[in-house]
Parts: sequence; structure tokens; C-alpha cells
Amino acid sequence: MGDFDSDYGDDNFTILKGRFRAVETNTYGLFIIFFNGNLGTVESLMAIASHYSSLFDNDPHLPWYIIEENIINLRWKGDIAANISLDLQHFLEVTLERDRGTELFSLIRNNDETRMESLLLSVLIKPLGDRNIQLETVSELVTKQSMNMIREERNKPKEQNVVSQPGTSRGLSTVDVELILAPVSGIPIFELEVGDKIMVKITDRSTRGHYAVDLLGARVEGTLIPVPAEVLEISRGENNEYTIICKLGGDLHGKAVETEQVKLKRYDELLSKGAMSGELPSIDELSPRRKVPLFVMVVGGLFFVVVLAFLIMWFYNIL
Repeated sequence: MGDFDSDYGDDNFTILKGRFRAVETNTYGLFIIFFNGNLGTVESLMAIASHYSSLFDNDPHLPWYIIEENIINLRWKGDIAANISLDLQHFLEVTLERDRGTELFSLIRNNDETRMESLLLSVLIKPLGDRNIQLETVSELVTKQSMNMIREERNKPKEQNVVSQPGTSRGLSTVDVELILAPVSGIPIFELEVGDKIMVKITDRSTRGHYAVDLLGARVEGTLIPVPAEVLEISRGENNEYTIICKLGGDLHGKAVETEQVKLKRYDELLSKGAMSGELPSIDELSPRRKVPLFVMVVGGLFFVVVLAFLIMWFYNIL
């Protein structure tokens, strides 16, 4: 038992690969879940769904990196049911974030396939809206080192699209991003400081860019959406161009180069939904109390008129 437990150590990942078919809704799906071997929790996951049966041809017995790459490519090409995939991804992330994720990891460790698939089926029912689901899963154990090596090797053909910063090791985890501008309310680029939070859009013209977009859920129905980023470095080149390095999440960083004196959109947690959609709430939406005095005046005026009419009618014995 000691040797078995050692396989699930600090530097190892347990990967659960699976495919399913929701019979009544004619929906096919593919997912891959990465578990941290040390914490026993879900590190990350990817899931897609489609009404095309060809998705079911992806055998979960294939190596994890092939399943992962297939999911990324299918998302990029748009050969999926976008809304169902988005709901499925979000629901799995929320449901497996805590206790259920830990329970699922424990069942995988104990090789309890029956209870493991039963748990997954109970989770899949809600986002798919189907109780008749056929499921097939395979688990795989890999070291963190081998996982990183495979991903780096896979991204090498596009390495020229990523420029590492002198004296840092961010080159292997840096993607190109575009700055989101706000000409009226934004922060001037020359006032930008380390630690500021801004909005950026990931450029998906490289394999690494596609992966980063999918990893952060920055694509909705085929459209790229802005994501928040924390400024880590700001520098100016020989031509006075600004180079900004920002943190997107985890070990993933973004790089942007800007030659103009522009104003950048800040990331405001209270207005994050508006910022993602490019819309800001109106003054009335932010300050609903401004409508209260007018409402009170109207109601008070009507009440006064009614009381006055009642007194007049009473005085002339109409009532």
C-alpha cells in the first residue's frame, strides 16, 4: 500500500479521461480532469459536447496529451455545441471544486470504477438534461515533469511567437495579448504601475494562445472575450514603445507592446460583467436612490389631492 500511495505524491498528477453519450438528447461529450496528487483536488479540467457522433470516436484509452489536444482543436474549429459545452465546463468546475472533487479522486485511487462512474453520472445529468447517459472512463498517472515536457515540446513549433524577458523564465508560459482601451475613463499608459489590474484580450493565433484561451474560458460562442490581468512589468524600448508583462492566472503571463499614448481599461470587480461585455451600467443603475425622491413626491401629491377632495365633499355634505 505504501508503494501505491507514493505514486500519488507531490510531483504526480492523476488524469481522468472520459467520453459519454446522452441517448435521449443525442449529445456526445469528451472530458479530461487533472487531479493534484498531493492535495487530492481538481487542478483543472476541460469538457466539450456535440451532437455529432464523431466526437465519441475519441477513445479515452489514448494518452492524455492526445485527448487534451483533440479537445483544444475541436474548440478552436468550432466543431462543438458551444452553449452546451460552456454549461458543461462551468458545471463540472463548480461541482468538482471541493468535496465531490476530493471524493472522485479518492474513488480513482481505490480503483472503485462503479462508484466513480456513478458519481460522474449524477453530475452530468443536470447540464445535459438527460438521465440516460452512457459513460466510459480511463485514469492515467503522470509526473509533473513529464507533463511539462510534453506540453513544451508540443508548443515548440510556435515558439517564435513568444518572446522571453531577459533575466526571467516567463518565455515558456507567455502569450501575446491585446490591450483593451478606454479613451475616456481609462488609465493613461504612462501612469500604469506594477500591481494595477487591467483588461486584455488573448491573441489566439498560436497553439499556445489557443490553449490559454481555452484554459481561461476566454471564448464564448466562438468570440474572444477580455480577461483581467495584473501588471507585473513595464518597460520602454528604443522607439519609446511600451512593453507590458501581466499575469493572467497561475503561471500564465501575457505580453503586450503598445506604441501610442493610449488609455487602458481598468479591471473593476464590481463592474467585471460590464467590462467583459464592453458595456457599462448607467448612472441610474448605479444610483437607484436618485429615483426615490421623485417617487415619494408623486405619491405624496396624489395622496394630498385625494384627501383634499374628500374634505370638500364632506364639507358640502356630498358624502
